[in-house]
Amino acid sequence: MPAQGRSRIEIPQQVLQGEFDDIEQLVGEEKAVVLVSNANAGHISVLRIAGALRRKGVVCKTVAILHNYPGSRLRTSVVKAVLRKFDNAIAVEPGLSSLRPDALIPSWLSAAPKISAPLYLATSRQGVIKSFARPDPSKGMHLLKDIYLAMERIGFTCQVALGDPLESHRGYVNKLKSDLSPWLVSGRRSAEWLNPGDIFVVPSIYGEAACLSAQEAMSRGAFVVASRVGLMPYLSPTNEGIRTFALGDTSSAISVLQDVCNMTPEVFLSECRGGATEMARRNLRWFDEVSNLLFSWDLQMPGSLVVRP
Repeated sequence: MPAQGRSRIEIPQQVLQGEFDDIEQLVGEEKAVVLVSNANAGHISVLRIAGALRRKGVVCKTVAILHNYPGSRLRTSVVKAVLRKFDNAIAVEPGLSSLRPDALIPSWLSAAPKISAPLYLATSRQGVIKSFARPDPSKGMHLLKDIYLAMERIGFTCQVALGDPLESHRGYVNKLKSDLSPWLVSGRRSAEWLNPGDIFVVPSIYGEAACLSAQEAMSRGAFVVASRVGLMPYLSPTNEGIRTFALGDTSSAISVLQDVCNMTPEVFLSECRGGATEMARRNLRWFDEVSNLLFSWDLQMPGSLVVRP
């Protein structure tokens, strides 16, 4: 896990943390470890480290966390082949089992409770539409220009914030910033940027196995309007606090947003509260179940450690 991610979570005492080059030294005299890879880019390195440890006599189990989809057919084939070499795999949503059919699928992944807002704060529709994502093509942020222009014409205030891209898309990013400049807000965003009664748009055209940003928005009491991709159509079993539109279709997105805006205030706020309640109901179940699962695997050695590169 990258250092900036490790600094934001509480790491159990049994977990050793470090960069790839440090793992063999971190394990030291331990006789049993579970190596967990939580990114496609790290899978091969984790398998290499596992091989080195096993040659030293360490009992080693390898586990891959599946939380995103490869970006092309070639990458998909490579990831599938690599995943077959892991002892176990854990998926954050059922669709990812297409990468490894025997992947374990714990309870639904959901946002942590610290970002939840008191439900009683959602007392009115804010008249504000917001969006936040990385400026990567898969996130579909280029669709927002037409969507925002249409929604401003009927009186809504629109805002957008951009994170850091995972890959170099300089031309795409520059054009995106230019197109979205009338609505662009600067600085890093957190869930607290969203207010109960806001509308949050997720225009992604690929991926979104978990889409924690949408779950955080619902937890805050905002209403989510998202493209029909990945997890999004199934985020709320009761369909409260979220609606989906056709993939990559700005006309469909505008139509759905207008339908949401035409809800009576009572229905709108009831759905916001319903969505927030559903997110609260799921809080931490996935994290707890996965942690318990990792620490319960029998490695035929007492006191085994979990190592997360």
